[in-house]
Amino acid sequence: MTKYAKEFLTFEEIQQMLSVPTLSERDEIIILLLYAPALRVSEMLNLRVADLDIKNETITIRGGKGWDVTELDVVPCDVKVLRKVLRYCEHEKRKSKDFVIQSNMGKSMHRSQVYRTLNNIAGRAGINKTIGTHTFRRSRATNLLNAGIDVADVSRLLRHQNLSTTMNYLRLSVGDLQRKLKGINDNVGVLC
Repeated sequence: MTKYAKEFLTFEEIQQMLSVPTLSERDEIIILLLYAPALRVSEMLNLRVADLDIKNETITIRGGKGWDVTELDVVPCDVKVLRKVLRYCEHEKRKSKDFVIQSNMGKSMHRSQVYRTLNNIAGRAGINKTIGTHTFRRSRATNLLNAGIDVADVSRLLRHQNLSTTMNYLRLSVGDLQRKLKGINDNVGVLC
């Protein structure tokens, strides 16, 4: 049985989604948090304002796959993303000041609402792919690996306990593989 690679979004497609003219500030923050620090949806929905550390450029993850906060539960996050998230959290129209992501009623969002929101945005951006709640995490990993970031570093960002889990995200197109091999073959020679 053939195992098909799950879809992921290119960096350009992520930018297309962020460029949708009617994108709400909350929906922009959802995309940024799912992609930049590669948060799981459950981690994003449990994220509190106090978990954002702009000084150290990190996010503390609570309620992910593990229960204890360890060093691996602190992930780096670009300071520009953190600033944007904090500005959003300080917005006066928010009903609750605790959770970063909330429904329009100020309550916790459900993952199905996130799923519907992301697919709606993708459609408005002209992206003809089914967007799952894990798509942004998969996209971040795949884009970083294809850009040449070491698999161990990507594994650390994703907080995977096993490197083989991260290896599942490594999808090089045949063209990418040919270009990489050509560069190596030019340097180390080929046999014929």
